[in-house]
Amino acid sequence: MIVAVNEIAKHPKIISNIDEIIYIQDKRKNELKSIVIPASYESYIADALKEIEYQMWLKRNKGLLDSEHPEILENIVSDIGEKI
Repeated sequence: MIVAVNEIAKHPKIISNIDEIIYIQDKRKNELKSIVIPASYESYIADALKEIEYQMWLKRNKGLLDSEHPEILENIVSDIGEKI
């Protein structure tokens, strides 16, 4: 099902009671913004989610990875280890 961003804002129940994959699209720009997958399928995509989260973390922390202060990076890595 393809849903516009403003439809989610008007009717948030659309994503709380899903039984199919929902593609959230900015219809003005014809641009896909998000994909909502029912939680019941989490076991099928768990490994992919971990990889996606890791890639997002790398992107957010690129500056720290290139930093000359490794102690900052060590603190971040320990924080991630606690969450995993």
